Amino acid sequence: MDFLKSVLADHWSTVHFPGCRYGGLYSNVAESFNSWIKKERYLPIRNLVDFIRVKLMDMIVERKEKASEWVGKICPKMEKNLHDSYQESRSWVVMPSVYGVFEVHSEPTVIVDLVGRTCSYRKWQQDGFPCCHAIGVITGSGKEPSDYVDLYFYMETYRASYSQSINPTPTLWMPRHSNDEDVILPPLSKKPLGRPKTCRIPSRGEKVSQIRCGRCHKLGNHNRSTCKEAM
Repeated sequence: MDFLKSVLADHWSTVHFPGCRYGGLYSNVAESFNSWIKKERYLPIRNLVDFIRVKLMDMIVERKEKASEWVGKICPKMEKNLHDSYQESRSWVVMPSVYGVFEVHSEPTVIVDLVGRTCSYRKWQQDGFPCCHAIGVITGSGKEPSDYVDLYFYMETYRASYSQSINPTPTLWMPRHSNDEDVILPPLSKKPLGRPKTCRIPSRGEKVSQIRCGRCHKLGNHNRSTCKEAM
């Protein structure tokens, strides 16, 4: 707690963060990157950098081709989120107040301001994407939900992110290694006990795929060898 008191709240608290998280709940971007290069990260530094270049080049082309097939205004995943939010809000009662302000009778009851694009639940402000409360108000008012989505989730923004490309590098341009050169050895280190972790730890609220345990037959993130359920 002493450490957190010495650091500004907007550096570690989502509530006090001045910007927009756009739904990102990842605790450390390095964890995701290490998972992406899980096989390549044990290579020598020169080979590692070249493999990262190739992976980035392939990823940009793949996403650019995928985005060229999309139709509509926002990305398909966000379109599905709009549909799921609409299904969740169908049973709620929406009561209008002053212009653009509504009271949504959900659990808990919240206030939605369409003009200011805010919700007292605060999820809309944090994600830049209408929450289920806002979707209930928007659809009930006969408006288009995609008009209340930040530009970050638009198809044109996604395509612009991958509009550039990485040029291929032929082997002819790469410097050749000479046996006469000095070789920098890795620093001396002691390997810690136990099996090292190779997978990133999911953040709170992050959706992870679930499996069915062969011992307790319950859905979760464990299997027969790691099951701790009482039988």
